[in-house]
Amino acid sequence: MKKAALPRIGMRMIKTAVAVMLSYGVFALFGLEYREELGGMLGHMGPLYACIACIVCTQSSLGQTFRQGVSRFIGVAVGGVLGAATLLLGGALESPWVLAPVLAVICLAGLWFCLLIKRPAACPMACIVPCVILLTGVTGADRYYYAAARILETVAGVGVAFLVNAALPDHRRESAEEGPEAMEVKLENTTKKLCVIGDPVEHSKSPRIQNAMLAALGLDYVYLCQPVPRGTCGRWLECAKFAGYAGFNATMPHKEELLPLMDELDEDARLIGAVNTVCLRDGKAYGYNTDGAGFLRALADENITVEGRRVLVLGAGGAARAVCLKLAQAGADVTVCNRTVDKAAALCARMPERLHPAGFDRDTLHRAAAGCALLVNCTSLGMAGAGGRFEDLSFLDALAPETPVCDLIYAPAETELLRQARERGHRTMNGMGLLVHQAVLALERFTGIPIDAAAMKARLIPVLSEKT
Repeated sequence: MKKAALPRIGMRMIKTAVAVMLSYGVFALFGLEYREELGGMLGHMGPLYACIACIVCTQSSLGQTFRQGVSRFIGVAVGGVLGAATLLLGGALESPWVLAPVLAVICLAGLWFCLLIKRPAACPMACIVPCVILLTGVTGADRYYYAAARILETVAGVGVAFLVNAALPDHRRESAEEGPEAMEVKLENTTKKLCVIGDPVEHSKSPRIQNAMLAALGLDYVYLCQPVPRGTCGRWLECAKFAGYAGFNATMPHKEELLPLMDELDEDARLIGAVNTVCLRDGKAYGYNTDGAGFLRALADENITVEGRRVLVLGAGGAARAVCLKLAQAGADVTVCNRTVDKAAALCARMPERLHPAGFDRDTLHRAAAGCALLVNCTSLGMAGAGGRFEDLSFLDALAPETPVCDLIYAPAETELLRQARERGHRTMNGMGLLVHQAVLALERFTGIPIDAAAMKARLIPVLSEKT
């Protein structure tokens, strides 16, 4: 019989203990320990809720970043405003039949607002603070003093937790926890197999993303990485069917090679002329392309609209083809700049009424940038491990101040193009959103199960960002 391993006292536990101790000390130092004789707000001040805030923040923010710390403060602010505003109901809150639905409504409102502003880390505090304010027997004017005390205590606790996380950083995993971060894969005899193929493919993040989503959804699948040499997709397809694979994703150089091997193709695969997702059912292969739709979803996350607007796309390779054709289909007018103009022209010939080829020289880039509402880099220039870099980024000066700049590269998280665009005041976006959204769409094809893309993205991006 295997002996169970004892839990380890790791940095995460130590940080929690230190934060609770310090938050108590902050209030004890000034004698603020719920002393009613002090009256008013001071009479309600004490360390309990600061300690609660420390526990929540430290436990939920291993390797906490500045953005996460700010999110906790936002959660306190949202929860405090909701809780204090609800006190206007006055004596009605004394009835449990009123208080119960009010609690549900303010928690939903806090969660909805935090997700609306893309701050999922703010959600716990946005729920805890108003509940703490309302679930008391305090009435009359004292209720407002009580609410103010709870908000200030929680702010103090969040601040202490943030400082402790900053002073005691820890980027190690302490155990095989549940959730996408754990990456623990359990195999059963019934487990269905998925994979990504490519040449090379060892660098792919697809196994990490897909296994994380499968674990979060509780689905009995495993996602593997399978090198397949160029020119052997036909042989691989037969092997995958024989081995009982439920499907696979394809990266370069296989996307075009798979196209004629499919029994059926979806509209996007036909439009783009490439397959990145293959589902195997009853001996047949069904081909899909999720890249273009994933890119449009990533733009929607950033509230970027393209219908009736001019877009400048740099590059005319496989990624550019998916992006350009879906942008054009969505109603954008796209200029495709590429060093080899003939390659850009071949791409634009697919939808000539919406796509227009151009060169990659300095003057052409300046002219194209001057009138565009969105700039998208689909080249490998600036990618980690790639040799190429933009020789001249002065075309960014021609962009209108409100023009967003997008780079499909996600490693590094901020390329030189995005850095210089940000320094010029432009809103920027890397390729992480596309990476996640195309994976979500692929998993929906594999499993037939609809997935909450926003919730899954919120879970995956912090995990992936630690590794890029």
